[in-house]
Amino acid sequence: MEKAEKQGNAAFLTRGKAYVRPVLLGVLAGVLAGGGMLCLLAAVLGMAHATGAMIPAAAMAVAAAGGFFAGFTAAKARKKRGLLVGGFSALLLAAVILAVSWILSGMPEASVWSRALVVIVAGMIGGVLGVGKKGQPY
Repeated sequence: MEKAEKQGNAAFLTRGKAYVRPVLLGVLAGVLAGGGMLCLLAAVLGMAHATGAMIPAAAMAVAAAGGFFAGFTAAKARKKRGLLVGGFSALLLAAVILAVSWILSGMPEASVWSRALVVIVAGMIGGVLGVGKKGQPY
């Protein structure tokens, strides 16, 4: 009985390791993509002399794109279970966004929670699209 439990635990740990690398890679890709898009957004809004009313909507779009890239990259790295891997990668990315928001502005406001939901859903979509076959059109 103990031997079966040890084998079960070893199998669980092996499966867990198979998810850690893709998820962390996805979070890194999401942070880099989001940061790059924020820099591009700042340049575009600065050149266009845009008003401050555009910033929240643009920040939501950038967060969603970052979540999509996180899920897509994680699913490409894992090559299966895109919804799960993409969603979990986007969940960790949303936690990073929440932590940074909390550090910079104190208690997070309500828009951060809706942004986190958008990031997670975008990550799930990216994960599903990331495991598609090579010749399969989307």
